[in-house]
Amino acid sequence: MVTTLKALKRNSYGSEFIQEALHTVYETLQPAHCYIAYFDKNQHKATSLAYSIEDHFSNTVFTYLINNSLCEKMISSGKPYFFSHNIPHTYPFNQIITPYLLQHYLGIPIFSRRGEIVGVIGCLFEHPYFFSEEQHGEWCQVLGDILGSDVQYLALLSEQKKLLCEMEECQQEAQLGNFHVDIVTGSAYWSKEIYRIFQCEAESFTPNETTTNQYIHPDDRTRVIELRRDMLDSNSMSYNVIYRIVLAEGKNKYLREHCHILRDINGIATLVKGIVQDITEFYYLSNKLDQASDKLSVTYNAVTEGIWEYNLETKILLTSPKFWDILGINETNVNSVYDWIIMIHKNDRSAVIKCFSNLRNGDVTSIDVEFRLQSGSNDKICRWFNCKGNIIESSSSHHYNRVVGILIDITDTVMAEQQLTLAKTVYDNTSECIVITDKDNNIISVNKAFEKVTGYCHDDVIGKNPRILASGYHDLAFYQKMWRSLETQGTWQGQLHNRRSDGVIYPEEMTINKIEDDHNVINYVGVFHDISSRKKTEKKLKLLANNDTLTGLMNRRRFIEKVEKYIDQINDVSADNSPASVCSLLFIDLDDFKIFNDLYGHDFGDKVLQKVATILRETVCEHSVICRYGGDEYAVLIKEQDINYAQGIANQLVNIISQPIKCNDIDINLTISIGISSYPESGTTHQALLKNADYAMYEQKWLGRNGVCVYDQQLQHEYISKLKLRDKLKSAINTKKIKVYYQPIVDNKTGRVCKFEALARWYDDQEGFICPGIFIPIAERYGLIGMLGQLVFEKACADLDRIHRSGFTDVVFSINHSVKEFSQHNQEYIFETINNYNLPYSAIMIEITESTALDDGKNIIDILSAFRSRGIAISLDDFGTGYSSLAAIIDIKPDLIKIDRSFVVDIEHSKESQMLVSLVIDLSRKLKIEVVAEGVETQAQLDILSEMSCYYIQGFYYSPAVTIDDAITILKERNQNMVLDVQ
Repeated sequence: MVTTLKALKRNSYGSEFIQEALHTVYETLQPAHCYIAYFDKNQHKATSLAYSIEDHFSNTVFTYLINNSLCEKMISSGKPYFFSHNIPHTYPFNQIITPYLLQHYLGIPIFSRRGEIVGVIGCLFEHPYFFSEEQHGEWCQVLGDILGSDVQYLALLSEQKKLLCEMEECQQEAQLGNFHVDIVTGSAYWSKEIYRIFQCEAESFTPNETTTNQYIHPDDRTRVIELRRDMLDSNSMSYNVIYRIVLAEGKNKYLREHCHILRDINGIATLVKGIVQDITEFYYLSNKLDQASDKLSVTYNAVTEGIWEYNLETKILLTSPKFWDILGINETNVNSVYDWIIMIHKNDRSAVIKCFSNLRNGDVTSIDVEFRLQSGSNDKICRWFNCKGNIIESSSSHHYNRVVGILIDITDTVMAEQQLTLAKTVYDNTSECIVITDKDNNIISVNKAFEKVTGYCHDDVIGKNPRILASGYHDLAFYQKMWRSLETQGTWQGQLHNRRSDGVIYPEEMTINKIEDDHNVINYVGVFHDISSRKKTEKKLKLLANNDTLTGLMNRRRFIEKVEKYIDQINDVSADNSPASVCSLLFIDLDDFKIFNDLYGHDFGDKVLQKVATILRETVCEHSVICRYGGDEYAVLIKEQDINYAQGIANQLVNIISQPIKCNDIDINLTISIGISSYPESGTTHQALLKNADYAMYEQKWLGRNGVCVYDQQLQHEYISKLKLRDKLKSAINTKKIKVYYQPIVDNKTGRVCKFEALARWYDDQEGFICPGIFIPIAERYGLIGMLGQLVFEKACADLDRIHRSGFTDVVFSINHSVKEFSQHNQEYIFETINNYNLPYSAIMIEITESTALDDGKNIIDILSAFRSRGIAISLDDFGTGYSSLAAIIDIKPDLIKIDRSFVVDIEHSKESQMLVSLVIDLSRKLKIEVVAEGVETQAQLDILSEMSCYYIQGFYYSPAVTIDDAITILKERNQNMVLDVQ
C-alpha cells in the first residue's frame, strides 16, 4: 500500500492529487464520508479542500472550529485518532451528515515538511470499523507526509482566491478601485471596479495617459494633467485630487484620485500606484446634508447637554456636536458598539450593557445610568457621565424603536462626593490628631487618633475647652503669643507639651488654623502628633552624628566644628595676650597599627583603639577636646595653653603609650607619632592648624616615629622647600629632564659585564645635581613616584634595545622599583613597554628592597608573581638591612640577592661582616639564588668576595653609573663579542 501511495505522488499533483488521494483512502478504508481539510496557521479553524460521499465527489465546502473537536485530540496525540461514540452529535458540521447513520470516525494527520500538522484526512463510517495501527499505521504516516506540501499549496491558493474575492466585493461596495502606471513602459493596470466606474469593458479599452485623459471633464482636464506632471517632476511622494469625468452618455461623475509615487535612487519617478473612488453620490448629498446640518447645529449648540438618538433596529446613532465635546473623544474613533463598550470603565461596563439590554428587550421604556470612560491605561484618571433616554414612537413606521436622550458630564459632582467621603475617611483614620473647635474655642469634634494619643474619648471632650490638655509646662506668655499669631496671621505652628488623661506629659508638634467665613471666625482646627519617639531618636542620632561609635570620642566632623568655633571666639576677643587667646592642637597617629590588625584581627585592633582613647581621656586636661579623627588617628584641642604646655602633654602621651599595654591578656608594644600646631604661631584658621599639625605628625614619622614634632618656622621652611622641590621634580618629569645612568655588574670570573643597574639622575639648572636620596622620597611622598618610575623604565628599555641592537643581546638591565609604585600605580605599563621595544622579558630584572614586601605584602607578592610568570627576574636589594630578611626570601622568592654596601665597606676589617656575607652567599647557593655584592671599591674587597665565591660585583672598583654611550663603550672594552654600533 505504501508503494502505491508513493507512485500516486509521482503521477499527479495539486487538486488532481488530492482527489486521487481521497479515492485511494476510499479504496483502502471504505469510509462512507471522506474529506481532506487544511488548518489555519494558529490551528483554530479547518477548511475542506475535497469531500466525497461513497467515493463520489461533492462540491460542498465547509469549515469548522478545531477547539473541542475530534481534530483537536488528533493534533494533541500527533497520530491517527479513532473515535466511535455519538458521532452525529459530536462532529462539528453535523448539519451535513445528520441524514446519515454514522458510527465511527478516523482522523489521519497531514504533516508539513517540518513535521507540523497542517491538515486532516477525515473518515466517517456507517458500518462497524476497527482501526489497526499495526495494519494501517505506516500507510497513514506516508499518506500524511506526501499530502503535506499539496495541502499547504492548495490552502494558500484557497486563501488567496478568497482574499481576492473579498477585495473585489469591498471595492465594489466602496465604489473604489486600484491602479498602477509604469512610467518607464507606459503600461497601466486597472482593477475591475475602475472599469465599472468608467463604464467600459476591459477587453475593449486600454488604459493609458491619452485614453484616460479624454474622460476628464474639459473644465478640470488642464488642472489635473498639470498637477500630475508637477508631482512627477517634483520630489513629492504622493498627491490627492478630485475631478469630474464625462461618460459616453454625457453623465458626469465626481472622482477622488489618491496616488503614491515610487522613485529610483536618482529621484526619478518610475511607478505610480493609487486608488480612484466614485464620490458622486456623496458630492450631491453633501450640499443637502450641509444645509440640514447647519439648521440642526444651531439647535444642538443652543443646548448645554449632549443630545443623542439611537435606532434599535438599524443601530444608527445620531448625536449633537456637544455630545462629542462632552465625551472629549474623536467621533471618528467610534465605529461600532464594541468601540463604545471598550471605552467604558471595566467596573461600569456590565451595568451599562444590562441597562440597554433591558431597553432593547422591552423590559423598560427609559434608562438612567452613570458610568466612567476609560482614560488610556490609567484607571485612576476617569470622567463620570450620566446618560438618560426614553423610547419614542418612530414617525415613519409608528413603531417604538427609537431612543432619544441626553448626556451630562457629572465628573465634578462625583468628585465632590468622593472628596467628602475621602475627607471623612482620612479624618477618621489618619495618624495625625485632629481637634476642631467653634468660634468660642469649645471642642466640637475630635478624631480617633486624638482619642488614642490623649486618652480622652469623644464624649469626654465635646463642648470643653482644649485647656483640659494643658500640662502647666508653658507660661502665660507662651499662650498669648500663640493667640496673637492666630489672630494676626490666621495660623500658629510649634511644639508644646500637653498632658494625657493619665497625667503623663508628652511633647507634640501642632498646627492651628483659623477658619473664617466673610471675615468672621467659624472654627479653629488643630492638627498635632506625638513626637516623644522622635525626640528620643533625635537625641540618639545627635549622639551618633557627633561621636565615634567605637571609642565614644568626638568624631572628625564635630571636632572640626569645635576647633572652628573656638578659633572664631579667639578672633573675636581683642589681642591682650591673655591665656584665652592661645590654643594648641595635637595630631596623633599610631605607628604600624596595621600590624596588629593583620596579626590579631580587627576586633583586637578595635580594643587597642579603645585603650588609646582611654589613655587620652586620662592624660589630657579636663577642658581639652578629644576626637578620633579617623582610622588610627586622633586629634586633641588644648584650649588656653601654649606650645610648651602642649609639648609636655604630647611627651607624656608618648611615654605612657610606649609602655607595654595589655589587651586580651596580650602585652603589646605600641608607639605613636604626634604633630603639634599652635595658635597663632602655626596658623590663625582651623584649616591651617589641622593641616600643619598633620604635616608635623608625618614629619615625625619620616624622622623615625615614636616622638613629637612641633610645627615651627624651621619645619615650615623645610616644608616649603620640599613643596618647591616637588614642583621642580614634577616639571622635570614632564619635560623628561630626569636622566638614566647605568652602573655595570661584572662577572668577576670572566671580566664581562653581564648586567647594568638603571639609576635615575637629576640635574637642576639652579640646584645642580640633586641626590636620588633626596628626590626619590619626595616623589614617593607626593605621588610622583609612578610618573618617575614609568619615565625611568621606558628610557631604560629604549637604551637596552639600543644595546641589544649593538650586538650585546645577553645584557640584562636591573631597574629599581619603589614600594609606592606597587601600592599606588598600575604595573601593566611594564609589559606594554617591553613589548613595544620587542625585548625579551628575560632581559629585564625588577629590583626591590626587602622591606617592600612587608609594607603591602599580599599585593606585592601577587604583582611579583605576575612578573615572574612572564619571565621577568626579581632582584632583592639591600639584603641584610631589614629585620625580616629570611622571610623576604621565602615570600618574594628572588632570582638575585644584592648584599648591601654597608657590609662590603667593613668586610676587610670586620669579622662579623665577613661572616654575614659568607652566610648569605652559602644560603643563596643552596637556594640557587645569584648574589651580587654592591659598593665594591678596592682590590682587597674584591679578593675577599672572590674567595667566598661571590663573583658578581658592582661598585666604583669597576665603574660608577655612566651614560648609555659610556655603557656601550664599557661593553665593547670588556666583552668579547664586540660589534659595530648600529647607531
